[in-house]
Amino acid sequence: MSTSSTLPQPPQEGNELPYTYVTYDGLETDWLGDVQRLRSSLMDTLPSECNDDLNCNHGGRYSPGTLVWVLLSKKKPRDAQNCNSGFHDKALHKKRRNKKNKGNSSAADGELKEVDDQTSKQNGDEEHNDDGHDNSQAALYNRSKKIFFLRARVISDDEVVSDETSEQERSKRRVLVRYSKGATYRVCAYNLLSVLEPSVQKDALPPLVVVTPETHIYRRIAKVHTTPEDSFMEIGCDYGITVDKIQTSIEEAGDVPKDWPCETSNEATIDEKKEDDGTCTRVSCVGVDRSIESIDIANQRYPKCKFVLANVMSKDEMTTLRTTCESTLQGEAPSIICVDINGNREIDGVLRCVQMLMNEKWKRQPRMIIVKSRLLYWDLKERKKERNEYQE
Repeated sequence: MSTSSTLPQPPQEGNELPYTYVTYDGLETDWLGDVQRLRSSLMDTLPSECNDDLNCNHGGRYSPGTLVWVLLSKKKPRDAQNCNSGFHDKALHKKRRNKKNKGNSSAADGELKEVDDQTSKQNGDEEHNDDGHDNSQAALYNRSKKIFFLRARVISDDEVVSDETSEQERSKRRVLVRYSKGATYRVCAYNLLSVLEPSVQKDALPPLVVVTPETHIYRRIAKVHTTPEDSFMEIGCDYGITVDKIQTSIEEAGDVPKDWPCETSNEATIDEKKEDDGTCTRVSCVGVDRSIESIDIANQRYPKCKFVLANVMSKDEMTTLRTTCESTLQGEAPSIICVDINGNREIDGVLRCVQMLMNEKWKRQPRMIIVKSRLLYWDLKERKKERNEYQE
């Protein structure tokens, strides 16, 4: 179902860059931290010559310094604190079991299995087979069903793989990564998910409007690409579930610097940063809803976040919201905005909300607006199909 509605853009008289509208699918591809590969996937363009300042590779390998999420199969331990302290390394990143090493699983696996299975059920994880990589789509599906563990930086992706090896086998190579407290591990490539961090997007990509059709995808995209450098705001937060998920992710998943401090000053630098963050009165996540009941419940449940009563369709209330962000939100404006005003709402209502956000004079332009709307998602798909047919 195509529509004649014009996609919103910031006012021409301002200094804001125009947004590019994409569906979430492009961000879920194996772009390996290569911004040219991602640009090609998102914007249907051929890869251009690489800029030396950007992460560019053409060998199907992760570039050193790429920020990634490490994913775990649901039956693996999830003790992030112990991993960061160098404990349970074998339990967390041991080779996948086969006939040869089936009996060598660590005692830690057995102790944590019951707790992990219970947590997985609460998160809605489903059974899947790590060996079931029949094609790239199946691999992507399996990966989306795994558990988010921690953020990490790629140190090297240099494990020798034969040129004749299939893509399925190449995805099993081990990539060396470093976590926020310095622990390093070799992780299977298919358990890594690249993060579009602010510095990478600023140098290589325009601001994005990412459209998703379903709540679980919407929350996953927000979690993956909201980094500790970002400030986050959700329009239509309801009881604050998504806002709390992002807040927890920012706090617990690790802030991994691109340039790692020297060994002697490593711990002191991290501890000092935590102390500085603890004294800050600003919040990193804000939720907005027009329901008094929803805002009251959200504030009671999640005191670390801020929840604001406002109707963003009202210009005066939008201006008040901006002022509130300037006084309470880190960075004085959201860098990532999520919009969930009912996934079945007519497209015109969704686009009007996005236009109101773009019209506001934020202290800094949001780099990503994530929208949950089934109708807009399929409309963008239809627009892309018509554009491709016209070009042919």
